[in-house]
Amino acid sequence: MSSAELVYLSRADVVSLMPPLATQVDLVERTYLAMAAGRVELPPKPAVHPRANGFIHAMPSYLADEDLPALKWIGAFRSNKRRGLPYISGLIVINDGETGFPIGVIDAMEITAVRTAAASGVCVRRWAPPGWTRAAIIGCGEQGRYHARVLNMLNSAVSIAAYDIHPERPGQLEGCVEPASDAQNAVAGADVIIAGVPIVKDPSPPIAPDWLGERWLALPIDFDASFQAESVAAAGLFLSDDVQQFEAYRGYGHFSGWPKPVASVGSGLEDGSTGERVLCCNLGVGALDAAFGRVVLDRALEEGIGTRLPL
Repeated sequence: MSSAELVYLSRADVVSLMPPLATQVDLVERTYLAMAAGRVELPPKPAVHPRANGFIHAMPSYLADEDLPALKWIGAFRSNKRRGLPYISGLIVINDGETGFPIGVIDAMEITAVRTAAASGVCVRRWAPPGWTRAAIIGCGEQGRYHARVLNMLNSAVSIAAYDIHPERPGQLEGCVEPASDAQNAVAGADVIIAGVPIVKDPSPPIAPDWLGERWLALPIDFDASFQAESVAAAGLFLSDDVQQFEAYRGYGHFSGWPKPVASVGSGLEDGSTGERVLCCNLGVGALDAAFGRVVLDRALEEGIGTRLPL
């Protein structure tokens, strides 16, 4: 491909190019371990806030092992639902490590959904209680659907208790799904708890410590929207995919009263950290977007998929 052109991939293109679920989880784990080993440059992501409860992040990263610089520009606006638009939208730009030229522009929605669920899958594979069979999903929109797919891939016998303020959504999840009347009933007895409601500026999180059992893995993919600080403090092991970014978000007003993560998810994977009550707060890191973007772009170039655009 000439340095005077790049490839644009639509969401439909990305869907057709995405590797299998198990490969996705392995890709996330390799990237987390590279981060822990210092082979990823990942500055804290800046944000702008054009509207209340709406933000746009810039997520730059550089993966040294692949000589891969990339940037994701991603927005999340709660008011989009009223307009018939998705909550999340954005683009990923892949650059050539040798020249700095952009070589790919990729719709970010599918990669964002896939890599977020695959990141949770890494944590489930490593820290879910032994013999786990019951999961809870709070928030059954796109992330709920993608997480249900990963849970079923990891354990075909899993039973999922699902709650959403939109009562029709739990029925859209894959596998053995039991709609719950409220969030507390969904969480009761769950070995794995995934919370994925919209991120808001001043949350009123419902999940209290007395909702939780003796052994669990909690995965709040919605920042501090669902888990109370006391529930986080009840975890024996508290990790984040990016501790530096976590603390930066605290400076923006999120995670009030939460303890500091003891380590990154990558470091926890590397050193074999364990616990009966584990909470992984995965904020979403641009390194994963870069890794997935590179995979789908390479396949697109091999198979002649996508739209070539002049620079």
